[in-house]
Amino acid sequence: MQVPETPTIAPLDHISPSIYEASLKCLAKATWYAQGDRRTLPDHPAAILGICFHTVVAASHYLNMTGERSAVREAARSLFDRKAATLYENVHPLSKAKFSSPERLPYYNLYRERAALYASQVVDNRPPRLESAPRTTGPALRRTEARFESADGLIVGRPDYIDTDAQTIVDYKSGVSAIDQADAVSEAETRQLRVYAYLAFENGIAVSKGVIVRGDGRRCQIEITKNEADGEASSAKAQLQAINGALADGQSFDRLASASVQNCQMCPCLPFCETFWRESKAEWVEQCGMHVEGIVREVSSIIAQGVALVTLRIEPQRGTLNCASAFIEQIPEEWLIIDGTAIPTVGDVVRVVHARRSDAELAVASLRVDKALTSLWSVLRSEETPAESDG
Repeated sequence: MQVPETPTIAPLDHISPSIYEASLKCLAKATWYAQGDRRTLPDHPAAILGICFHTVVAASHYLNMTGERSAVREAARSLFDRKAATLYENVHPLSKAKFSSPERLPYYNLYRERAALYASQVVDNRPPRLESAPRTTGPALRRTEARFESADGLIVGRPDYIDTDAQTIVDYKSGVSAIDQADAVSEAETRQLRVYAYLAFENGIAVSKGVIVRGDGRRCQIEITKNEADGEASSAKAQLQAINGALADGQSFDRLASASVQNCQMCPCLPFCETFWRESKAEWVEQCGMHVEGIVREVSSIIAQGVALVTLRIEPQRGTLNCASAFIEQIPEEWLIIDGTAIPTVGDVVRVVHARRSDAELAVASLRVDKALTSLWSVLRSEETPAESDG
């Protein structure tokens, strides 16, 4: 696949909690979340399943999920499947090459059952007064994944759920945090809940608490005052100003990027972020992952169980691999040509994102692909840059 072009960015009209959080680490990443063309990069499987999870949880707050617990869970599973099928139709071709159906996405059934469990719990605990509320009006529809906007239009967001009776913002997380963090609300989650609280206040809804509900059912709670919510909103607006100010000064995506081992962990922009490739170091590998750009020195292929597999020997130039030579082994040929690009040839420059090293002690690195995460990108064709001698 060819590396996507660096995004063209424009000033932002508003900021959301996710863009705000990204901007605290890297202004370029924030602009990608706001304006990037998601079709150019394969989605992380967990992101697809997370959307399905939140769709089910939102629906469970409405009156269209009622009845016995078993019936609610079955309805939740059915909705999860339908949403997954819809999203799968529009995923990047590489994702379809890796996973022949949405049900083949890693941990599909785990996410599905978590969603079904949450749905049954929500229905069990739904206040009785909601049972008589009209389906198309009233607080139930207003407070579940509704879009809220600040009075000045500079902040927008969709809280998962606002319990107006308990004055509580609830945010559901489909994943499970590390053991030492599972019982606490993180700094990033605190910022998110405070911004949601600000939006609630701006729309006439009083809140005093924020709750994170994790994938294993754990609930973590913080108190939120109006002053704290207003202060977080001011910080978010300052970040919006910082982004737009930089763009007004003519800054490009690469000039906005801030590469570091913390900022670049699981960043979707790695394939095309020149700043990352220019500044990344081998010391980042433990926290940031194995990413390497190099010149192709040798290409070989085999057929194994009817699947064409390609192995590339490369001379690493940049990235988190500290090695003079490396083999990227057994790459499914389909992954390389999914967009019509030819298989890399000697002299080409390629980037491998999220590889796995199987022999950390050897002078010549052996890298394997990870089905969920790895992508391989062609940076420069050999006809544009003459192949160098291996001599």
